[in-house]
Amino acid sequence: MKFNALKNYTFFPSVNGNLDLPESERLSVEIIRPVAEDHESLVFVELTQQTQKDSKGKEVINSASRTKFNTPKILRRHVGEIKNLVLEDADGEKQITTGEELAAASFTGMFKLVNEICAEVCSDKLSAAQKKISESD
Repeated sequence: MKFNALKNYTFFPSVNGNLDLPESERLSVEIIRPVAEDHESLVFVELTQQTQKDSKGKEVINSASRTKFNTPKILRRHVGEIKNLVLEDADGEKQITTGEELAAASFTGMFKLVNEICAEVCSDKLSAAQKKISESD
């Protein structure tokens, strides 16, 4: 049985109309695939249960789950080069070019972007575009 071992690839997040831009202007992120032993330290599922009484006094258990990422580790170890990410404030513009820089940045919209990157790093599926890249190698 064969598995794809693509170690690095380019990811285009779908935030703020990014995918509608010409490819040369799109925000792109180099994803560095984690090794198998790292995977369990990157993503966690948090389960919660809450017991309440309904209108008839019967106890009802509500359960919920939430995925949590080890964001610092993901951004610093599994995100390489970043292209076309510019932050603007009163002091001017700053280009973010690495996962390390993104980990230390603060800007509006960062949570959606960071969550999408984290989900991609922890994903165990190749997109159609990634499959085409690996087949052409």
